[in-house]
Amino acid sequence: MPAARDIGPRDLLSPPNRRIPDQFFGHDRVRDKVRDGVYVSLSIIRKKIQKEYPGRIVDVQLLIAQREGLRDLFDVKVLTDEGKLLSIKVDAQSAKIVDVKG
Repeated sequence: MPAARDIGPRDLLSPPNRRIPDQFFGHDRVRDKVRDGVYVSLSIIRKKIQKEYPGRIVDVQLLIAQREGLRDLFDVKVLTDEGKLLSIKVDAQSAKIVDVKG
């Protein structure tokens, strides 16, 4: 068994050799882009989707465009009242629904 050692506040604030994964900063990026007017707010997107596709939103992910000329999309998963899972792609800047699968 390894020897016990004291843990100080420094150990809790910055664990050695650990990096915070980028996905944890995604919420901050989205919030900043909504605040700056680049993205439409998720509440507007949610209302639009629920109006056209009744059901429960079970997941939302931001898909960042990897090539010039493409737009960022939100991939919204909706579980319909009939039990069908839809994947709805929504333009992050205009809230236009661009694709529905499922």
